[in-house]
Amino acid sequence: MKTMNWGTKIFLTLAVFMLCIVGAGIYMVSHDSDSLEEDDYYEQGLNYDQAYEKKQNVLIMKESPTIEIRQDTLYIHFVSKENKGKLLFRKPSDNRLDKELPFQTTSNLYTLPISTFDKGMWNLYIDWKSVGKDFLFEEHILF
Repeated sequence: MKTMNWGTKIFLTLAVFMLCIVGAGIYMVSHDSDSLEEDDYYEQGLNYDQAYEKKQNVLIMKESPTIEIRQDTLYIHFVSKENKGKLLFRKPSDNRLDKELPFQTTSNLYTLPISTFDKGMWNLYIDWKSVGKDFLFEEHILF
């Protein structure tokens, strides 16, 4: 039985290492997935001041809504009665499941059935107008 000499072992080790590096490179290039959650992060960066002002309005005017999940229904309790805006549901693990829903209330409570949503972690953004001001509230929720 013939054994390999140390030169052959070094050569084979380097060849396997190089194949692993090339394979990883090909895998990374062929799978077009970006770790950024937002596709339009440049536009959002330009509009950051407006979003910051909306978030500050929530704090200053104490208009922070409370979120509650019971069974298959999402309950949003607003401070004011007249609210109009949109709900943005962002799924961090799969942006194809993101949803944007318009809403309007004439009472403090807004209900939304969530039985069709995938289970797991969601980022909820509530962008609404009430009492003549714009507000933005965000919360991480688990269905």
